Amino acid sequence: MIDTMKRHWIKALGISGLAAITGCASAQPQSRSVSTGFFNYTNRYIGDVVVDGAWIGGGDAYGMGGYAQGLMAPTDPNRRATLKVQWIVADSYDIASNKYTRMPDEKRFAEVPVAWPYPANPRLLILHFYPDGRVEAELEENQPKRRIPKPPGYQR
Repeated sequence: MIDTMKRHWIKALGISGLAAITGCASAQPQSRSVSTGFFNYTNRYIGDVVVDGAWIGGGDAYGMGGYAQGLMAPTDPNRRATLKVQWIVADSYDIASNKYTRMPDEKRFAEVPVAWPYPANPRLLILHFYPDGRVEAELEENQPKRRIPKPPGYQR
Protein backbone atom coordinates (compact mmCIF):
# COMPACT_ATOMS: atom_id res chain seq x y z
CA MET A 1 0.00 0.00 0.00
CA ILE A 2 2.75 2.45 0.93
CA ASP A 3 4.76 1.67 -2.21
CA THR A 4 1.67 2.27 -4.34
CA MET A 5 1.03 5.60 -2.59
CA LYS A 6 4.67 6.65 -3.08
CA ARG A 7 4.50 5.84 -6.79
CA HIS A 8 1.32 7.89 -7.19
CA TRP A 9 2.87 10.88 -5.41
CA ILE A 10 6.08 10.67 -7.42
CA LYS A 11 4.09 10.45 -10.65
CA ALA A 12 1.89 13.40 -9.65
CA LEU A 13 4.92 15.53 -8.70
CA GLY A 14 6.71 14.62 -11.92
CA ILE A 15 3.70 15.58 -14.05
CA SER A 16 3.16 18.86 -12.20
CA GLY A 17 6.88 19.69 -12.47
CA LEU A 18 6.85 18.99 -16.19
CA ALA A 19 3.75 21.14 -16.58
CA ALA A 20 5.44 24.00 -14.73
CA ILE A 21 8.57 23.77 -16.87
CA THR A 22 6.51 23.56 -20.06
CA GLY A 23 4.43 26.54 -18.95
CA CYS A 24 7.53 28.66 -18.34
CA ALA A 25 9.05 27.64 -21.65
CA SER A 26 5.91 28.44 -23.62
CA ALA A 27 5.31 31.73 -21.81
CA GLN A 28 8.83 32.98 -22.55
CA PRO A 29 9.91 31.32 -25.82
CA GLN A 30 13.05 33.41 -26.40
CA SER A 31 14.27 33.75 -22.84
CA ARG A 32 16.83 31.63 -21.06
CA SER A 33 17.01 30.28 -17.56
CA VAL A 34 19.50 31.94 -15.21
CA SER A 35 20.96 30.89 -11.87
CA THR A 36 19.90 33.20 -9.07
CA GLY A 37 21.90 34.04 -5.94
CA PHE A 38 22.68 36.94 -3.65
CA PHE A 39 25.25 38.76 -1.57
CA ASN A 40 24.35 39.76 1.98
CA TYR A 41 26.31 42.81 3.14
CA THR A 42 24.48 43.03 6.48
CA ASN A 43 25.13 41.68 9.98
CA ARG A 44 21.81 39.80 9.91
CA TYR A 45 20.87 36.40 8.55
CA ILE A 46 18.67 36.75 5.45
CA GLY A 47 16.27 33.88 4.90
CA ASP A 48 13.47 32.66 2.68
CA VAL A 49 14.37 34.90 -0.27
CA VAL A 50 11.71 34.66 -2.97
CA VAL A 51 12.15 36.30 -6.39
CA ASP A 52 9.08 36.50 -8.63
CA GLY A 53 7.61 33.53 -6.78
CA ALA A 54 10.75 31.35 -6.92
CA TRP A 55 12.37 30.47 -3.59
CA ILE A 56 16.16 30.85 -3.65
CA GLY A 57 17.05 30.16 -0.01
CA GLY A 58 18.90 32.12 2.63
CA GLY A 59 22.38 33.33 3.49
CA ASP A 60 24.61 34.11 6.44
CA ALA A 61 25.54 37.61 7.53
CA TYR A 62 28.19 39.10 5.22
CA GLY A 63 28.05 35.97 3.07
CA MET A 64 26.61 34.69 -0.13
CA GLY A 65 23.30 32.93 -0.35
CA GLY A 66 20.78 31.34 -2.57
CA TYR A 67 21.56 29.75 -5.87
CA ALA A 68 18.53 28.37 -7.53
CA GLN A 69 17.68 27.64 -11.14
CA GLY A 70 14.58 28.42 -13.12
CA LEU A 71 14.09 32.19 -13.26
CA MET A 72 14.04 33.52 -16.78
CA ALA A 73 16.21 36.37 -18.04
CA PRO A 74 14.37 39.25 -19.75
CA THR A 75 13.75 38.58 -23.45
CA ASP A 76 13.74 42.18 -24.65
CA PRO A 77 17.07 43.98 -24.06
CA ASN A 78 15.31 47.34 -24.51
CA ARG A 79 12.66 46.74 -21.86
CA ARG A 80 13.61 47.22 -18.22
CA ALA A 81 12.57 44.44 -15.85
CA THR A 82 11.47 44.77 -12.23
CA LEU A 83 11.49 41.86 -9.78
CA LYS A 84 9.16 41.24 -6.86
CA VAL A 85 11.44 40.23 -3.99
CA GLN A 86 10.49 39.13 -0.50
CA TRP A 87 12.78 37.96 2.29
CA ILE A 88 13.12 37.64 6.04
CA VAL A 89 15.76 39.46 8.08
CA ALA A 90 16.54 37.37 11.16
CA ASP A 91 19.34 36.70 13.66
CA SER A 92 22.17 39.17 14.23
CA TYR A 93 25.82 38.13 13.84
CA ASP A 94 28.62 39.50 16.05
CA ILE A 95 32.07 39.35 14.45
CA ALA A 96 34.02 39.54 17.75
CA SER A 97 32.30 36.49 19.29
CA ASN A 98 31.62 34.74 15.96
CA LYS A 99 28.06 34.03 17.18
CA TYR A 100 24.51 34.75 16.16
CA THR A 101 21.98 36.27 18.56
CA ARG A 102 18.34 35.34 18.10
CA MET A 103 16.29 38.26 16.78
CA PRO A 104 12.64 38.45 15.73
CA ASP A 105 12.05 37.63 12.06
CA GLU A 106 11.22 40.72 10.00
CA LYS A 107 9.44 40.20 6.68
CA ARG A 108 10.50 42.54 3.89
CA PHE A 109 9.20 43.18 0.38
CA ALA A 110 10.52 45.27 -2.50
CA GLU A 111 10.10 45.82 -6.20
CA VAL A 112 13.66 45.76 -7.49
CA PRO A 113 14.61 47.00 -10.95
CA VAL A 114 17.25 44.92 -12.74
CA ALA A 115 20.33 47.03 -13.59
CA TRP A 116 20.25 48.05 -17.22
CA PRO A 117 21.61 47.60 -19.90
CA TYR A 118 21.60 43.81 -19.72
CA PRO A 119 24.58 41.71 -20.79
CA ALA A 120 24.25 39.94 -24.16
CA ASN A 121 24.44 36.43 -22.69
CA PRO A 122 23.24 36.48 -19.05
CA ARG A 123 23.80 33.35 -16.95
CA LEU A 124 23.29 34.76 -13.44
CA LEU A 125 20.78 36.99 -11.69
CA ILE A 126 22.44 38.40 -8.57
CA LEU A 127 20.77 40.35 -5.76
CA HIS A 128 22.69 42.63 -3.39
CA PHE A 129 21.25 43.21 0.12
CA TYR A 130 22.71 46.36 1.73
CA PRO A 131 22.83 47.41 5.42
CA ASP A 132 20.54 50.40 4.73
CA GLY A 133 17.77 48.06 3.50
CA ARG A 134 18.27 48.62 -0.23
CA VAL A 135 18.23 45.67 -2.61
CA GLU A 136 19.76 45.83 -6.08
CA ALA A 137 19.59 43.26 -8.89
CA GLU A 138 21.82 42.67 -11.89
CA LEU A 139 22.35 40.13 -14.62
CA GLU A 140 25.87 38.74 -15.03
CA GLU A 141 27.49 36.70 -17.81
CA ASN A 142 30.17 35.07 -15.66
CA GLN A 143 31.17 35.14 -12.00
CA PRO A 144 29.12 37.26 -9.60
CA LYS A 145 30.98 40.29 -8.28
CA ARG A 146 30.93 41.17 -4.59
CA ARG A 147 30.51 44.94 -4.16
CA ILE A 148 31.48 45.29 -0.49
CA PRO A 149 34.32 43.23 1.04
CA LYS A 150 33.68 41.12 4.12
CA PRO A 151 34.49 43.06 7.29
CA PRO A 152 37.84 42.60 9.06
CA GLY A 153 37.72 39.75 11.57
CA TYR A 154 34.93 37.90 9.78
CA GLN A 155 35.42 34.19 10.56
CA ARG A 156 32.69 32.28 8.73
